[in-house]
Amino acid sequence: MSPPWRYRLLVPVLSPLLLAYTAWRALKDGGWRYWWQRLGIYRRQAGSTAETDETLWVHAASVGEVLTVLPLIKAWKRHSPSTLFLVTTGTPTGAAVLQKQAIQGLRHQYLPVDFSGASKRFVAQLPARRGWIVETEIWPWLYAHCARRDIELTLVNGRLSDRTSTQSGGLMGSSYRQALSHVRVLARSQSDADKFVTLGASATRVQVAGNLKYADSDAAVISPRPVKGDYVLAASTHDDEERQLASAWLASDTDGLLVIAPRHPERGRTLQRDLQTLGGRVSLRSAGQQPQPGERIYLADTLGEMQAWYQYATATFVGGSLIERGGHNMLEPARHACPTVVGPHTGNFDDIMQLMRESSAIQVVDSAEQVVRFLIEASDPASEYRAMGQRALILAEDSRRVLQRYLQLLNREASLESDYRSYIT
Repeated sequence: MSPPWRYRLLVPVLSPLLLAYTAWRALKDGGWRYWWQRLGIYRRQAGSTAETDETLWVHAASVGEVLTVLPLIKAWKRHSPSTLFLVTTGTPTGAAVLQKQAIQGLRHQYLPVDFSGASKRFVAQLPARRGWIVETEIWPWLYAHCARRDIELTLVNGRLSDRTSTQSGGLMGSSYRQALSHVRVLARSQSDADKFVTLGASATRVQVAGNLKYADSDAAVISPRPVKGDYVLAASTHDDEERQLASAWLASDTDGLLVIAPRHPERGRTLQRDLQTLGGRVSLRSAGQQPQPGERIYLADTLGEMQAWYQYATATFVGGSLIERGGHNMLEPARHACPTVVGPHTGNFDDIMQLMRESSAIQVVDSAEQVVRFLIEASDPASEYRAMGQRALILAEDSRRVLQRYLQLLNREASLESDYRSYIT
């Protein structure tokens, strides 16, 4: 089985651009390992070439997908400690998040660019019979080579944009349809499930399992306080949001500390220079700096510390919502009963936003100035927003059941596959 002819022609046409980007990323932060593995060239590792029921392959494109699937990986390891995980990403930042986790029995590779040869070499050295693909990664050559090797693929937390789901008859329509024909989909919502069926997945192989982004396996972990004293948090922010918030914060009458944790930490130094033009020093966590007395803005540009920032914040703004980005997971601060505010653009989380708004568990505003006003008011221990945080915590606790659903469905899949392989052998 090969992808349709349109895709087979399209990939060579785009290959100069894909190779140029791969080279640029390798020089920027990926290094030689990134370059070679994105071309499907892997160093042989002792004991890693034999297929085994004890190895699971998980592909998570970048930081967001890695954070989404980590609770599932950790829960699976508790259920089956002997399971080994091979986790692939497409970015060095995703790899860095994995490295910080230091999970025993887990190793990392970069997924190759979707060239036929590169994908074939990757699958040939894959020591797993099953793979979990997180969210929306549909690569026709990769899927075709997995089908040839009888590697069972499951899309976990499957989601599709409206734009992608309407391409069933377009240039990529036949490629998507063929790629999805042998894949099981555990969708995050009924809407996403319907989109996968429209795109070509078999309705009998699509189930609604819930949104893994709402799962959390580390809620009980107590982290050290990241900075001394109280602070409010602007989390997972994007370009322009930081400047809007910093300007509004510096224009307010508070002398408190605003911690900004950008969604892409590699922007830290550029962001530091930009914000310092507004007046005053801005310390940078990646440089080992702590906020100095009198400083009102601090940049938390490090990986793997977000839960600690949420845990001790007196109030939080969740970014990607003042701009048309669609927002980020507002249940993360909710798990710490932290009063939370978002902007008007939260389309990525419509389902949980509806629940939180109906429960008066979150505040929605239209501007950076209104965000700052909320953060200041909600920081008061006597504020009515403390009760808002508690209502959000109740919703967050309920959301953890999604992890159990995934474990049950994937365990059932593993058991059925094991029974089948025993039967045919």
